[in-house]
Amino acid sequence: MSNPSLLSPSTFTDTLASLLRLPDETLAIAYIYLHKHARFHRGSTSTCPLDPYTLSLSTLSLAAKATESPRPPSAILIPAHRLLHQPQPHSPHTSKPPPPPLTTTSPTYPPLRRTLLAAEQHLLRTLAFTLRVPSPHAFLPRYLARALEPLAAEPARDAQHDYARWTREAKDEWGVVELMDTRLGRRVREWGLRACRSEEVVAWWPSRAVAAGCVWVAVREVGLGGGEEDGEGEEWVGRVGGGKVDAGEWREVVGLLEGLDP
Repeated sequence: MSNPSLLSPSTFTDTLASLLRLPDETLAIAYIYLHKHARFHRGSTSTCPLDPYTLSLSTLSLAAKATESPRPPSAILIPAHRLLHQPQPHSPHTSKPPPPPLTTTSPTYPPLRRTLLAAEQHLLRTLAFTLRVPSPHAFLPRYLARALEPLAAEPARDAQHDYARWTREAKDEWGVVELMDTRLGRRVREWGLRACRSEEVVAWWPSRAVAAGCVWVAVREVGLGGGEEDGEGEEWVGRVGGGKVDAGEWREVVGLLEGLDP
């Protein structure tokens, strides 16, 4: 798909995921697919037949299916077309009128749909038809809950104050949100997405180590957690990761996350 609006591929992908109301895990897996696709073509003599925007569409579509959040082609193509053809102020393209809005009855819709389906087939072959890939987001809720456990006073360990034990009806009545929907939880999820946008982080390190790194930098941002220099970091990751996260890998991930651009 062409891009008269001059949106970057990453901005296009993030914005389209928001328009489609896709979960963070879906967007994270879409970025993992992108990294796997890039690594495949770096080690291959063939060139990628897809432009960056068509590739983004195919990764989002397949990731949505993999996370049981499927969207039909029309739900993807129509907002994507609007995004790519929106007028931009102070752009040399503003003198050219945008094309009419895309609908399922537009003459350009059938070829765009065929292009999307062909792109999905290409991506599937690149991924060796393996859509189930590990994602840091699968571990973030558990790790954040463990990270906050020491802050709970003893009386808060009974059922009355343990919000994880509350029924959905009780949570709705008292306005109790899920942990990952709190401000800190949203910050942890954002770190998870930043990690997945970085091939250097998510493609080379285990998902558990990436998840523990994301929780660490998020809680440190709000002034929680101890210092790595006194050994507390290693004790922390052992407890939060349930003994399944290598401390050395976790430290490497934390260093990479702290070096990412804002």
